[in-house]
Amino acid sequence: MIVAAIALGASLVTHLLGKIRFFQLVHLKAQDTQFVVRGPLSTPDIVLIVVDDKSLEHFKELELFWHPYYATAIKAAAEGGAKVLGLDKFFAITVTQWEKEHDQMMAEAIITTAPTMPVICGYVPSMMAKQKDWPVPINMIAGSLGQSAYANLTADPDDFIRVQELIESPPAKPDDPPPARGLALRVAEKFLGADVTFENGKLMLAGKEIPVNRDRTININYAGPPDTFPRVSLSDFVEAARAGEKDKIRKWVGGKAVLLGPDNIDDRHATPYYTFSLSGSSRFNTAGVEIHANTLRTLLQAQYLVPVPEYVRIFGLFFVAMTTAIVVVLIALGRAVPILLLGVFATAASTQYMFRAGRLISASEMLLSCLVSLLFSLVYRFFSAEKRGDLFRTAVSVFVGKRVATSLEETRAISLSGSRLDVTILFSDIRGFTAFCESKDPAVVVDLLNEYMANMVKVIVDHHGQVNKFIGDGILAIFSDEDGTKPGDHATRAVSCGAAMARVPGQFKTGVGIHSGPAVVGNVGSADKMEYTVLGDTVNLASRLESLNKENKTSILISEATRELMEDPSETLFLGAVPVRGKTEPMKLYTIASLYNPPKKEAVPAAEVEGAVKV
Repeated sequence: MIVAAIALGASLVTHLLGKIRFFQLVHLKAQDTQFVVRGPLSTPDIVLIVVDDKSLEHFKELELFWHPYYATAIKAAAEGGAKVLGLDKFFAITVTQWEKEHDQMMAEAIITTAPTMPVICGYVPSMMAKQKDWPVPINMIAGSLGQSAYANLTADPDDFIRVQELIESPPAKPDDPPPARGLALRVAEKFLGADVTFENGKLMLAGKEIPVNRDRTININYAGPPDTFPRVSLSDFVEAARAGEKDKIRKWVGGKAVLLGPDNIDDRHATPYYTFSLSGSSRFNTAGVEIHANTLRTLLQAQYLVPVPEYVRIFGLFFVAMTTAIVVVLIALGRAVPILLLGVFATAASTQYMFRAGRLISASEMLLSCLVSLLFSLVYRFFSAEKRGDLFRTAVSVFVGKRVATSLEETRAISLSGSRLDVTILFSDIRGFTAFCESKDPAVVVDLLNEYMANMVKVIVDHHGQVNKFIGDGILAIFSDEDGTKPGDHATRAVSCGAAMARVPGQFKTGVGIHSGPAVVGNVGSADKMEYTVLGDTVNLASRLESLNKENKTSILISEATRELMEDPSETLFLGAVPVRGKTEPMKLYTIASLYNPPKKEAVPAAEVEGAVKV
């Protein structure tokens, strides 16, 4: 019952999140991914004649006066055996006052080719009202022949073109004019030789239903990224027509639907494939004429993308949430993680399979349901089944160490192992603690020491250090790249931590020694008793540095190896060098200038010492 309640809650939350714009956009982008994963499709029966850069360079006239080129292309396409031509070009004004023959030339081309190759002339509804003031012959003739269609594109909330309106609302009365068609639908009607009809609320084309959405749109089943459809430059097409190369033209357009329109920056739009273009260039957008071609292809091939019924979607959300809850609540986390990953893969694969079959179900929405269910299940598990295990992990972490606790959690085994790492070791100690203890009650000493240790440990943890052990009133801490925010910053963090420890107010004075170098870090001991510790000369030198604070009248001492690793050693002061047992050269000592208060003489800046790094 608890698992079912988690699944129901996760499904409801996912459904409500889907009403938020951010998640709506995420689901749309996830749908875009499915096109990319699926790959390109074939594009039979459709060819584009495009006004591209080559055409703009070849034809020197203003594009407003390209009527002869369009007329030549229309007539040549008809002679080449094209079945229908969609003209994705709107003629807003007449040009008779400047070129007397141009409008007549276009009108003649549309009329003469109508019996063999209808030319569907695109228009923009918002501009057609103005035609009453200055009628354009091309538009008037196309309208009278039933060869006009609106060329508007339908944009989603993120301004991507994923759907396309096919037709206006059906007429309220039988005697009303037929509804206007979109360019792609009208071209499809002429190509198939049958007009669409409304039958019992369904849109039918050539005896087959077009599964339109409530707003009479269809989801465009894009065949591929920009430039997927075969295309011919308008300049090449016109040149071939004027040269009488009929075989070449027939090879280009014979038996096909032709779409003629611009293919330049001004008429390119974001489609699913633009989501994954790395450069973000508008050249990765799709030309409007090719978007119409994709819509036309969807209609001619009847390869529709239809959203699954609402009850299937809701069941899918609940099923994914229920499966996730069962895995997380009833199975140990170590085994649950790979099962969940397998479930995520299965969800993505199944939604992709359905997409290929023409059924749309949002992969991101299913995965969101999985995520919400995961969060709810983890909360339940934390407050119930995980309590005893959490107590054990906490005990191991506190008494043994976080590294051992993490190792036990990940490997489910107790092992003796270690690794060699470049680390920075910090030793701290309380100055004069032994004398202090002689005159105090033991209970008071323990309370004061615990308060002191709590403050010191907090400082170490805040600097991403690891407290390895307490040695009486002293602390051994390890700083490594495994705990840092960026590679090589362990020395900087350790010095900053040591300075902060020395500045903590209280009745105890802290001495800190810091040294960097290689060390062996790992579990040491036996099967009966082991300890996570750090071994090596680096540890010994750090301890030696800490013990030298007393005779140098300092609160922090830093080795040269640590100083060289610091990001900004400018605040360090060179104090001198001391011999170290087992070392041929003395060890140079440095401290923090702001913490150094010499009793008699000033310390020598590091930059003045021979061989020191000048900052």
